[in-house]
Amino acid sequence: MEGSDILEEITLPERAGILGSKSYRNINGKILKTTRLIFCDSCGYKLLEDKPIVICSSCGRKTCSSETCTFEFQRKHYCEQCMQERILPLSLYGFMILRCILAGVDVQKVRKLANITGNVYREALNELLEAGYIEKKGVSLLKAYEILDSGIVACKAYTPAYSHDPRVAHFESELTNHL
Repeated sequence: MEGSDILEEITLPERAGILGSKSYRNINGKILKTTRLIFCDSCGYKLLEDKPIVICSSCGRKTCSSETCTFEFQRKHYCEQCMQERILPLSLYGFMILRCILAGVDVQKVRKLANITGNVYREALNELLEAGYIEKKGVSLLKAYEILDSGIVACKAYTPAYSHDPRVAHFESELTNHL
């Protein structure tokens, strides 16, 4: 008598925003058990039961508790995508400009310290002005930029995540040497 399988088990990655699931289906007299494992919706690492899982307050995505995947703002947790698109947008180069202003360094120096082009610098500066993170004081050669409270808040919120970026590490080293 030829043997036939009566049970088949498969393991798949869980869909975004779902914390894990199991299902059983009967297919032509054969039971199919599907187990879905949970992964961080940002970085893709498997989420372990003994580690905290963070749910984005805006979209419901699940993330690991890593500083690069989870942002805390006003006592709520957000995924990187929601933080950038909906809550408190701040580019990497905008972050570097804010760090220069906070350190009392002329923002023109960020181009050299961060090794960025003039166009990227101007785009980041305009982003900060439009977001209301900084304001321009004075005119022409006498102009200076002043950080506003919202800029300090944005810089503080992004510091844990951006501090892991090698470009920021290099920038911080250059900034420290400059001071």
